[in-house]
Amino acid sequence: MRKKMFPEERLKVIFNLLKERKKIYVNELAKELAMSKSTIRMDLAELESRGLINRTHGGAVLKEELLFDTLNQTDKINLEINLRIHKNQAEKDAIGKLAASLVNDGDTIMIDGGSTTQYVAKYLAAKKGLTIITNSFYMMPELMNIDDVAVYLAGGLAYKQNGILMGDLTNEFVSHFKPQKLILGIDGISLNQGLTVADSLYPSVASIKRKMIEACSQIIVVADHTKLGKVCVMPIAPLKQVNYLVTDAHEKSQEIVEKIKMLGPEVLLASV
Repeated sequence: MRKKMFPEERLKVIFNLLKERKKIYVNELAKELAMSKSTIRMDLAELESRGLINRTHGGAVLKEELLFDTLNQTDKINLEINLRIHKNQAEKDAIGKLAASLVNDGDTIMIDGGSTTQYVAKYLAAKKGLTIITNSFYMMPELMNIDDVAVYLAGGLAYKQNGILMGDLTNEFVSHFKPQKLILGIDGISLNQGLTVADSLYPSVASIKRKMIEACSQIIVVADHTKLGKVCVMPIAPLKQVNYLVTDAHEKSQEIVEKIKMLGPEVLLASV
């Protein structure tokens, strides 16, 4: 009998099977993993929400755009962040450019790790006299491309799936700074629950985001339209604590954008 797996372990197993087989069926997977069909369907729904698969009648197929060579390296590198970087790439690039325009020469900023914040870092190259504090080791090559910058990288436990450092050491490190601005990535933004993250297996992911919010004067959240209206398991902060939400202009999110504005954040829409 297969031992009980954590949700993230199941997702990785299912995703690896999809990489091998290109398509899978709920009935077969339930038997193979000794899981209920409802659990398998729930896991497939989660993988689809992350942009990794397309569900079909009775099963799922791997997303076409993910069939590239780097998938062969994902067990060694960072499956989660490497794949998320390519999801909604045009939207994230536009968001990154617009969010970077909120950063002035000479600013001290904190940047959270994530697929969208990575695009913000890309557009900071022309800034002068920046001081940047981050917990993202994945982002360091991008930050090192900035000519006039001082970069502080937090210590802590390396979480390869997200390309970040986390834990008590990271939290303590962050508390030593009082930056003017925080660039924060997030998994879910809803009217009632505010900012939330999906990673329930590692509560330290939520903890470091809360510490960053606590440390900074101005909170700039970057998230594409797929995050709007979404509620994830770990709460971070209410929307009233957010100064700016930078997202993409998408017709399906117009209604929730207007409601978010009423709760306090200034919403900036990036054109793709």
